[in-house]
This record gives sequence, structure tokens and C-alpha cells, in this order.
Amino acid sequence: MEKKSDLPISTLKAKIFLFTILIANFFRNLGSSIVDIGLPRFILSLSGTLISYGLVVGIFSITQSIFQFPIASASDKFGRKLMIGIGMSIYIAGTFLCFMAQNVIQLILFRAIQGAGAYSSILQALTCEHFDKEKQGKAMAFYSFSLSLGYFGGIILGGYVAYYFNFRLIFLFSGTLTFISMILIFAFLDIPKKESSSSMEEILGDQNAIAFFSNIKVLIKERQYLLTIILNSLRWMFLNGSIVYIIWVLQIYWGRNELETSYLLIFIVFIYIISIILGGPLVDKFNSKRILIVGQGLILIAGGLFFLMSFIPNFLIFYMGCIISGMGFAYFQTAGNSQISNIIEKINPDLKGSGFGFNNTIGFICGALGPIIISSLGEFSLHVPFYFISILTCIALIITIKFIKV
Repeated sequence: MEKKSDLPISTLKAKIFLFTILIANFFRNLGSSIVDIGLPRFILSLSGTLISYGLVVGIFSITQSIFQFPIASASDKFGRKLMIGIGMSIYIAGTFLCFMAQNVIQLILFRAIQGAGAYSSILQALTCEHFDKEKQGKAMAFYSFSLSLGYFGGIILGGYVAYYFNFRLIFLFSGTLTFISMILIFAFLDIPKKESSSSMEEILGDQNAIAFFSNIKVLIKERQYLLTIILNSLRWMFLNGSIVYIIWVLQIYWGRNELETSYLLIFIVFIYIISIILGGPLVDKFNSKRILIVGQGLILIAGGLFFLMSFIPNFLIFYMGCIISGMGFAYFQTAGNSQISNIIEKINPDLKGSGFGFNNTIGFICGALGPIIISSLGEFSLHVPFYFISILTCIALIITIKFIKV
């Protein structure tokens, strides 16, 4: 008589494999975003300024940008598990150092160390490798869901902690969660090690080793890959810049405190995550290009509401614009990642770590610039950042319609 324990072990391992990756991704993004709402107060407690705040936010993304591609590429050659361990260890060390920071200079330095633990592209590659190539949309939906749930969940949780407790504890909380996820990965993630060659001749004769850098060049020369990177980079810049700017507008322009800001973000988060979940099946059914167009169209509709707000300064109009833009970014994100995955699959399936790593490196750079650019434009007028996003989204829509192929 068959018992439940006699179920195919591969099925059980596959579920644990996916769950472990998504938990690690969730904890990573929870820890990264949890600082956004309360960080200004922490900076002020260290006698910092607005410039200091920008440096603390930006340096994390900058070091992620620098180390994202090397670590992801190394995982193609030396193995996913080894490089995840190295990346997580660096991230955890930087996080606990941030907890102990006594001044702004130390905090900036420790945030740089924290960002250098750039292992997220490896998690993205592992998620894609878990699914067949016909279900890459579903893979990206799972990945984006865990990323978004962690990222925006951190924003909400950060509001509560910043309002009720010592904000410094956020770093301790983040480091502990990441340490737990690293334990889970090494306990349950059974990733085959890369086979090492037994002689110099075998190393020189191995096709993947010899063609590694030439394959990267081929990847970069692929027009569809570069166009999709441009689109994804714009989305990174808009999304990161919008989040920071919307939080500022809610607190400064509309006079909401940190806790009220968290409450207002809850519904936006809910709609965003639902859109992420729906985005995967929609991409698999209608293709990534169509869903890219839908996402960009929704961002433009939100831009129209923000434009209306310049004549009718109504909070409901602003809030509706935030919700609709959140839906647009969700579809844009899932479709853009699926498009990248499909392109890499056609070029060389073995270079997903490198392909996602390069995509995310450019994305992190644009994501780091987003808050700086958007906030700087906000110095001229409350509405200028929204006009800027709408104009560039129009350009992205034209590129998608005219040049993107599936």
C-alpha cells in the first residue's frame, strides 16, 4: 500500500527548491526596502543632512551595480551555491555593521559593503532554471512576486518600526532574516557543483570556458537583448524614483506621517502584487510584447491623472494615479524579465546568470539614479517628475511597438 511518503521525491525537492529561492529573494528585498520610510529620521539622529540621505540611499545601489554582474557571471563558472554563499556573507556583514554605525560616514561605508553582496541575479537565474522554457512567464511571475512582496512589504513594515521603535533595529532584523535564508539555502538547495577539468588541456579545450567572453559579446550584440535592457532600465529608474518621490510627496506635500504613509501604501502594494501574479499567465498567453504595451499604457494613463492634478490638486486623483502606475510597473516588470529570459534562451541557455546579471547591473545603475533624478526634478515643481516619466514612457512605448519582437 502506497504511503504519502512514497510520493516522487523529485516533486517534493522541486517544491522545496523553489520555495527556498523565493524565501531568500523575499528576505533580501524586505531588508533592502524596509529602510526607505524611516531612514531620514535615522540620518538626522546621526547629525546627517539631505545630501547624506541621498548618499546613504545611492551608495547601496551603486555597489550593487558594480558587483551584480561579476558575481552572477562567476556563478556560471564556479557554481550557483558557492557564489550565493559569498554574496550573502558580504551582505549580512554589511547589514550588521550598519546596525552598529555611530555616524553618517560609517553608515555610508557600511551600506556600500552591504550592497556589494549582490547575489539577487543568481536567485533569478535559479528560478528560471526551475521551469521549462515554455513557462518562463510563470517563472518570472514567481520571482517578481517574491521580490515585490518583500520590497513593498519592507516599506510597510518600515513605517511601523520607524514610528513605534528604534529605527536602528531594522538593520538587525534584516541581517537576521538574510542569515536564516542562507541557512535554508545550504540546507535544502541541492545545486549540482560545476565539474572541474582534470588538466590544463581540458580547461583550455572546454567550449564554455573558451567562449565565455565571446558569448557575452554575442549576447550584448543581440539587438533584442539590448532593446529589452533599455526598456527594463527605464522601468528600474521610474519605479525606484517614483517610490522614493511618492513617499516624500505623501509626507511633505500631503502632510501624512510615517504610519499613515504605510497605511496608504498597503492598497497600492496589494494591487501591485495582484498585477504581478496576473502578469505571468498573461505573458504566457498573449506574449511579453503585448503585456509590455499594456504596462506602459497604464503608466501613461497614470501620468494623465498626475497632469490633471496640476490643475485640480486633489488627493484622490493623486492616489488613483499611484495605484494605476503600480499596475503598469507590475506588468512592465514581469513582461520585461520574461522577454530577457526568452532572448537569452535563444542565444545561449547556459548564460542566464550572465544575461540576467548584465541586465540587473544596468538596472541597478538606473535604479540608483532614479531617486536622484526624480527628486532633483521635484525641486523645480511637484509635477515635473511625473511629466518626465510620462515623456520617457512614450519613448519606451514606441520602441516596444516598433522594434521589440517575440
